[in-house]
Amino acid sequence: MFSDRCHESVIRRYARHLVFLAALGGCCSATAQTSGGSVSVLSEEITVTARRREESLDDLPLSVTAFTGVSLEARGVERIGDLGHLSPNVTFQNNPSFGGSGNVASIYIRGIGSKEFTPTTDPSVGLYMDGVYIARSVGAILDLLDFERVEILRGPQGTLFGRNTIGGAVSITVVKPHDEFAASFSMTGGTDSRFDAKGSVNLPLSERLFAKVTAATFNQDGYVNRVDGIDLGEDDTNAARLDVRWLPSDSVTVDWSLDWTKDSENGPAMSLIDIRFGPATIDPSTPPFVFFNNVAATIGGAVPNPLPPGPPPPECATAAAPLSANPLCYDYRYVTGINGPNAGTAPAFSHTTVWGTALNVSWDITDQLELRSITAFRELNSEFSRDGDHSPLTISQFYDSLDQQQLSEELQLLGKSFDDRLNWIVGLYWFQEDGLNVNLLDFIISSFRSGGYFDNSSKAIFAQGTYDLTDRLHLTAGLRWTEDEKKFLPDQAIYTLNPAMAGYLSPPQQFIFQPGTPILPSIEKTLKESQATPMVNLSFDWSEALMTYVSYSEGFKSGGFTQRVLPPLIPGITCSPVPEDCIPGFDPEFVTVYEAGFRYVSPDSKIRASGAVYHTDYEDLQISVFTSVAPVFKNAGGASIDGFELEGQFALGSATFVESSVGYTDAGYDEIDPSTHVDITNELERISKWSLNAGLTHDLFLGNYVLTPRVDWSYRSKLYNDAFNAPQLTQGSYSLMNASLTLRDADRHYSVALGVTNLSDEKYLISGVFGDAFSSYEGLYDRGRQWYLRLNWSH
Repeated sequence: MFSDRCHESVIRRYARHLVFLAALGGCCSATAQTSGGSVSVLSEEITVTARRREESLDDLPLSVTAFTGVSLEARGVERIGDLGHLSPNVTFQNNPSFGGSGNVASIYIRGIGSKEFTPTTDPSVGLYMDGVYIARSVGAILDLLDFERVEILRGPQGTLFGRNTIGGAVSITVVKPHDEFAASFSMTGGTDSRFDAKGSVNLPLSERLFAKVTAATFNQDGYVNRVDGIDLGEDDTNAARLDVRWLPSDSVTVDWSLDWTKDSENGPAMSLIDIRFGPATIDPSTPPFVFFNNVAATIGGAVPNPLPPGPPPPECATAAAPLSANPLCYDYRYVTGINGPNAGTAPAFSHTTVWGTALNVSWDITDQLELRSITAFRELNSEFSRDGDHSPLTISQFYDSLDQQQLSEELQLLGKSFDDRLNWIVGLYWFQEDGLNVNLLDFIISSFRSGGYFDNSSKAIFAQGTYDLTDRLHLTAGLRWTEDEKKFLPDQAIYTLNPAMAGYLSPPQQFIFQPGTPILPSIEKTLKESQATPMVNLSFDWSEALMTYVSYSEGFKSGGFTQRVLPPLIPGITCSPVPEDCIPGFDPEFVTVYEAGFRYVSPDSKIRASGAVYHTDYEDLQISVFTSVAPVFKNAGGASIDGFELEGQFALGSATFVESSVGYTDAGYDEIDPSTHVDITNELERISKWSLNAGLTHDLFLGNYVLTPRVDWSYRSKLYNDAFNAPQLTQGSYSLMNASLTLRDADRHYSVALGVTNLSDEKYLISGVFGDAFSSYEGLYDRGRQWYLRLNWSH
């Protein structure tokens, strides 16, 4: 465990590193030639649309981190999931959870996020592509195809974005077609037979019609090997995108897009970390699967009466005993270490196909008035399966399928009034999604079907305006009204009861586990909620170089349903006699955020700095906990989150560029619901108290070529991967170092880059899974050190 003193030591070393990098850059900077260099591009002003209008990031009175396509290319970043190590107070993980999808986005910003993929819950951080909200986290680790920029917005979003989000938003903007022919192509090879290829062609079809086609393939072998020859954690992704821009008149712009992505993989590279053996007593609501398996293996079959309290015989299943020769025992022989071999035999696959189309229309009605429409449809089809016990035994095996369709419409009216002193926007938003999520589970006791049909909708009206009280003082205020509706129709039943296990269950348990027993009543349950969420922001321009601001905002996330339940909830027997009351749900959660920040740009634009300090009151927060066989959502109580971000960019001369950031998040429970079994002293999950990052880029001009070495360093302090703060699922503090060397021509038509990521070969824990009934701890670890060689060509 890192003490505060240790953290202070890290920060002091971090500061020394920055001083050293700055000194190195200063001594090596060139002053003559800058054409084709990376520094001139990285130093450019970034234009963002975080407030739904184009403006300089330097003028934005919000906590936003923005990356251009060029800056992420310089870091070797091709997938959005890599942004977590580049942004302060942001955690961006691939979270496979139970089902075994190899592509599930789990995003936390300032300690607020979600890791569940089921459609009866909502993400806490919104993901947008060209203004279109992507509702489901499955398939949301997006490949960055020909994108212009990525913006990470911290805090509640609602008075500007179509779909309200409580923790923040990640907004991706794609490069639009234009009126000149252009083409680009890149190939990347690297560790574990990695081969990536991307190509893009921009075609002017007429004076007012342009099209752009982009296609890519990403391939890499897995890094956890199953004993049956299957590699886990591999990449096999193909993606394509078509963009069309039509200018029917000087005042109207029509953008249409069609995107498609397909993943066909063997699932996440999970490792078995630890096993929790027999309990002192058997809790009927949490049947210990390992306990049952090992007693049956030792005794040699079923017993006629329920088991007495106590652990199973030591020759099979205690942690201290040597590995048993009995092949039916489940023990430490299957704990093979980080990224070690996997003995699972259940089907392992992760197949996801996502496609979508969007129509963005912008009409400049007058010089002071603009109307925008964003119409979008998206469809997701995914199925995935994995072996949760990592053994040839049938203790816990999972299969999921998720079919989802979403349709949305957003209208925005933007204008300027009072001699341009007031910039305002009024919007209407409508969103609807439906589909079917099936969870098939094969446990040692029984096999059963979980999940069901879902139908979610959201309607909202929002408005925001910024008024220049003086030339320096600016007041922004906004308000949103949201109405959410969720419908859930369970489709769940027991399939089989293992005859060998029947003797271990009491007669009432045997009754409710009979094949055909509904797990939840097959009746549709509806949840309706509405909420108003305001925001106020006051900013002051002290000079052309310095701006400060204070803000107040509120956010909320609607409640939902817990769809994975066991044992069955039978009306009048194991739950309320009212069938609808037997379908478990949870309530909305709310945040109130107070923030103060600044932005600074030096007169020569060589130095850019920004920072924010914030306090969040988090009420009725929704957490995922194991109180039975499956994770359930509960409203835990209240929490407080305090922290800050500080980011800086420094151009030292014309050939050296230094970037750095530091984030701090201090989160803790103020009150806790005892039914969650979470201790009030526990830390909130998926939060690193400290997040630091630094990067150095230097251009060496060699005639008609530019050689650019780059080094990036990041640090994350300890992080808990579950609400119970299980030691087995805790990732200690760690640092990552990446380095690359790029050679390009002065006109930036072609380049070759050689890079290494994770130089120290850190095998850090990305995410973890534990369930009381499963009795096993699983973890997804990083692949470790990787090299890559990339060739780029553009015209």
